[in-house]
Amino acid sequence: MLYEKRIMNESEYEKLSAAVLGAGNGEGTESLATLPLQATAEERAVLQGFMRVLQGWPYALDQQAPPAALKQKILAAVRQPEPAPSTQSVPLQLWKSWTTGTQPEDLVIQHREAGAWEATGVEGVEVKRLFVDAGRGYVTMLVRMAAGSTYPSHRHAGYEECYVLQGDLSVGDTVLQAGDYQRAKGGSVHTIQSTKNGCTLFIVSSQHDELLV
Repeated sequence: MLYEKRIMNESEYEKLSAAVLGAGNGEGTESLATLPLQATAEERAVLQGFMRVLQGWPYALDQQAPPAALKQKILAAVRQPEPAPSTQSVPLQLWKSWTTGTQPEDLVIQHREAGAWEATGVEGVEVKRLFVDAGRGYVTMLVRMAAGSTYPSHRHAGYEECYVLQGDLSVGDTVLQAGDYQRAKGGSVHTIQSTKNGCTLFIVSSQHDELLV
């Protein structure tokens, strides 16, 4: 069967370009199937060549070259650099940014499954807010540490109370187990705390502690 030799106009090349780019990222199958341009040998050669470029093959069009402007447009789109990773990071002491929590009503009940665990900037450490006293700058929260994780040394801006609900927590040479309690006064320094098997803690702390890292 003979195909008529003709030159595609600018509008047709734009449609072909959009279809090829869509096929390159898995989104253009339907548009390629409906393109009327695929009827001619010239258009088949152009399409095959562009698909080879998208697949990382050497640029070849079986002796049929597309317009230079369209070739550059396709190559530029294929060679676009990966987007730069986000520079935003979660603060180590996430609770410093908490401004609201459970409203100070006469009676508040929060069931175990309520509330969300939030990742901190310390690997393996998550927190769940229970209450924020914005006036005093204090928070009541649960802290969950994964096995092998550590929390950096810090200076307390006020009293800090910690009750171990589950697991183990090492504070210096002392290992706390479930049911153990510790309290640190304002101005005191906590050295690096760590857990071997993971732990869950109930903590009341100032939002103004100073990290010593």
